[in-house]
Amino acid sequence: MADRFVLGAPLGRWQTNCWIVGDRDRGTGVVIDPGEHGEDRVPDLLRQAGVACEAILLTHGHLDHLWAVPSLARQLDVPVLLHADDRWLWDHPAAAFGAPPELLEQEFGLVWEPPTDHLQHVRGGASLSFAGLRFDVHHNPGHTPGHVTYLGRELADVPVEFALGDAEAGSEDVLFSGDLLFAGSIGRTDFPRGSNEAMMRSLVDTVLPLEDDTVVLCGHGPDTTVGRERATNPFLRAAASRAS
Repeated sequence: MADRFVLGAPLGRWQTNCWIVGDRDRGTGVVIDPGEHGEDRVPDLLRQAGVACEAILLTHGHLDHLWAVPSLARQLDVPVLLHADDRWLWDHPAAAFGAPPELLEQEFGLVWEPPTDHLQHVRGGASLSFAGLRFDVHHNPGHTPGHVTYLGRELADVPVEFALGDAEAGSEDVLFSGDLLFAGSIGRTDFPRGSNEAMMRSLVDTVLPLEDDTVVLCGHGPDTTVGRERATNPFLRAAASRAS
């Protein structure tokens, strides 16, 4: 019998939620959005879970979500999946701030050397299989042009371990929402190449069709459910009104 799990930890100064999803019986898993300090924390989390990493999945190209990717991709020797529309941020993460590349070293002490030989482009509509698990990819521009979400399938009753949340188990479908949807809010659209109009369409296309009991594991902050956000999140309610 499968021994599936979801393990989350907020990382770095931006408290970006990094997720590890896997199957202890298989001994494999995937890492989603390894942010600042992930180069140290993620290997510890993998050891804690007793699994080896098969791939790194990125919801988008902002620095707080991919900070540890260069170190981890090389250390673990795994592919990194990112939508092609965020390749500009992979090449120059400081562009997210409208700043020159040297800002990363000047302000953060980070020498950016992306492991492009490990990079693979993921597209909306794809269905991925890792660690015996299925992830359906949805392209959700708005926060960034290449933002995607990963809908984990067949995760009902899978234990969720996450210090900031109250979900103890997954639903049949679990949405790893990145910065598309938060508890009570959504991702910002005022960064370079962001779009509020695209964000509203993404909420309509990806979030509103989901069942109310769908667990949402966000890029920042606590977990939530689609039903809770449908009832209380003003941005999702606005998107629903525009769609009706």
